[in-house]
Amino acid sequence: MSPGQASPAADSLSANRQALREGAVMVGSTVLGTFFWGLAMGLALVKGGLSAMQALGMVMLVFSGTAQLAALPLIVQGAALPAIWFTALLANLRFVIYSVLVATEFRGRSLSYKLLLGWLTTDTGLTTYLAGQKGAAASQPEAARAARYLGANGLIYLGWTGGTAAGVLLAGLIPDSPRIGFIGVLAVVALVGPMLSTRVSLWVALAAGAVSLIGVDWPARMGMFCAIVAGVAVALMLTRQRKLSEAVS
Repeated sequence: MSPGQASPAADSLSANRQALREGAVMVGSTVLGTFFWGLAMGLALVKGGLSAMQALGMVMLVFSGTAQLAALPLIVQGAALPAIWFTALLANLRFVIYSVLVATEFRGRSLSYKLLLGWLTTDTGLTTYLAGQKGAAASQPEAARAARYLGANGLIYLGWTGGTAAGVLLAGLIPDSPRIGFIGVLAVVALVGPMLSTRVSLWVALAAGAVSLIGVDWPARMGMFCAIVAGVAVALMLTRQRKLSEAVS
C-alpha cells in the first residue's frame, strides 16, 4: 500500500459511517412524529401514576410504545407481574414477523450486534430501511447494511427518548384531560402519513386497518396482532407479485 493510500479497514470504516448517516437521513422528518408520540407516552405514563424516574426507565429499557400502552392500565390496576409481562409480549409479537423480513440481512454480524439491532428495531425504522434497500441490498456489504439499519432505528430511539423526557417533564404542568390523548393520534398520523406513498403501502394500510376495526374488542389485544399479520401478509404478497411481473417482463 503506497503512502497516503487508505487501508481497506479505513475504507470499510468510512463506508460504514456513510451508511449510518444514510440510515438517519432516510428516516428524516418522520422522527418528529416519533418525538411527539414519545411526548404523548411520557404524559400518559406520569398521568397513569408512575414517577418521573419510573417512566423514563420504562421507556428507555422497553422502547415500545405499544407494549407500554398495553401494560400501563394493568400497572395502574396493580395486576400481577406475569399478567403484565404476557400482555406486553402479545403486544410485541409483531417483531417476530419483522425478524423474518431481515433474517438474512445481518446473519454474519456478532450475536451482541444482532441483539442490539433487534432491540432497536421499530416499525418506522424497518419500513424505511426496506424501502431504501431496493436494488442495493444485493451489492451492499453486510456491515454497511447493518450500519444503515442502525442509523435509521438509532435516530428514532433518540427522538423517542427525547420526546418521552419532554412529556415526563411537562406532565406536572398540563392539567388532566381526555383531550391529551389526541396528541398521540396526531403523532401516529405524522408517522404513518409519509409512508403511504406507494400502492403497496396503501393496500397494507387498508388491510391492517380493516382487521384492526374488526378485532377491536378481541381479548388480549389480538385484534392488533392480527392486523399486523394481515398487513405483513399483504405486503409480502404484493411484493412477490411485483417481482414475478418484473421477471416475466
